[in-house]
Amino acid sequence: MSYPTNARSPIVIAILATTLICCALLILPGATASSKYFNDLLIFLDGGYRVVEGQVPNRDFHTALGPLTFYIPAFGFWITGNLGLAMPVGIATVVLVMAPIMIHVLRTRVRPLIAVPWAICLILLTVAPVNTGEAVINISFAMFYNRIGWALLGLLLMMHLQPLRPAKHQRAFDTSAAAALTLLLFYTKATYGLVALGFLLLLLLQPSQRRWAGTAIGVVVLSGGLIELLWGGTLMHVQDLQVAAHVSGVMPMRAYYMSLLDTSGEYIMVACLAGLALWQRGCITDVLFYGFCACSGYALLLQNFQVQGIITLLAGGVVAAELLARQWRPGLEYGTDLTTRGASLVVIVLTIPISISSAAALGMHAFLAATEAGVSLDTPNGQDIRVINILDDGQFEFYRDYARSLEDGVTLLSSLDPQPYRVLVMDFVSPLTSLAGLPPPEGGTAWMHLDRNFNEDFHFSPEALFRGVDVIMIPKKPIAHTTTEAMERIYGPHIRQHFRLVETTELWRVYLRRNIFSSVAQAGARDEALQDRRPM
Repeated sequence: MSYPTNARSPIVIAILATTLICCALLILPGATASSKYFNDLLIFLDGGYRVVEGQVPNRDFHTALGPLTFYIPAFGFWITGNLGLAMPVGIATVVLVMAPIMIHVLRTRVRPLIAVPWAICLILLTVAPVNTGEAVINISFAMFYNRIGWALLGLLLMMHLQPLRPAKHQRAFDTSAAAALTLLLFYTKATYGLVALGFLLLLLLQPSQRRWAGTAIGVVVLSGGLIELLWGGTLMHVQDLQVAAHVSGVMPMRAYYMSLLDTSGEYIMVACLAGLALWQRGCITDVLFYGFCACSGYALLLQNFQVQGIITLLAGGVVAAELLARQWRPGLEYGTDLTTRGASLVVIVLTIPISISSAAALGMHAFLAATEAGVSLDTPNGQDIRVINILDDGQFEFYRDYARSLEDGVTLLSSLDPQPYRVLVMDFVSPLTSLAGLPPPEGGTAWMHLDRNFNEDFHFSPEALFRGVDVIMIPKKPIAHTTTEAMERIYGPHIRQHFRLVETTELWRVYLRRNIFSSVAQAGARDEALQDRRPM
């Protein structure tokens, strides 16, 4: 989608320059490095591998996350053929898609002094390999979908502002931008999509924006129907969400109270900006907007693995600053003049913490990946996936030992006779398929996490989990002990009935399906027939 833009606009220059620099820092090192949440990273690399192998999320395997969460790394893997570049290239692609939408939204609605720091903040937030609100030493692409969700919402919420410099065909571009952002959010993570849709409904209260907002809602609904015809996974996705809703817990409330104290300065600044904006221009839709930013952001925070960083609240502050700046005119009394002029500077202060931490994480990842720090996975597809140490020897040793167990598992699989075809690891994630370059199992789930997406009352049936699986690998030193123990309790009877123990090592127990010979032969025939028509 192209937009009429002034190439000399500081907003355009800032967005394009930041996008290109960030993409270069992501891709050029040629590897993915992780100092924390290494197992979470493997979820998305394995899921992307399954997509490239022809599987479709929520149709061929279960996940409570949207399909784009797996198509993003899948695109990176498909383009490069390198699992270590799957996440960097995938996320760079997201930023390239965001850039033209961001140019249109910010250039037509927000003055450069406010738009430039906000645009840089959102781009850095998207690409930063660190969980939102955590220390920069915890380098990881894990939970990248939350960063994308926050950034896209932070951009969409700017559309509460009426255009300051309308472009030609403004309404058509507004409709396209809002619909595109909402669909990206829905198919990345449903909760962000619901917030986006709620915001579009809120815009219907503004007579001047009602027409394009209503059209955008219609486009989202029609596009969702078309996507379902092609995807066919909505029902399964809803069922996975229901299971996750039944069993998923939240972090201890004390963590959120401490977060509120730690970040109270930022929230107070936002509240002051909103209060001043309402004092200068009292409007019921603005009151509802600020309340929506605060409440929806906190609701998202509660269901994320995150305790800091309500980006929607900061977005409300940016909108308030722009509304305040619009009130300036010559001849204002000193206090009002100072307030309206100074609002832009407050935005810079608000965005500095996230921008600096995100830039530091991106730069640190680029340096460590480029210098081949840490240890890489010695598996066919793992050479450019690295575990690194940043000021935490214990954490590094934990993930390094996990990486070594995966290497041992791949070696063990290659020694089995007959060669196993489809593998399931009974742990948090089952990454041996992608790391060894094996065909993925039919069915199953992207990950298993006790009390997050399953428990002993709500869980996948043995038939759903083990469909098409020829070999089960049970780690003796799993990454998530409670998850492996719960899976053994739930699925142990089924395993004993349909599988047989064939190998025990220091790190693994290996079970082969009792009819393994016929299973392997049938699977081989299927894959030979399909090998020339694997979709993206």
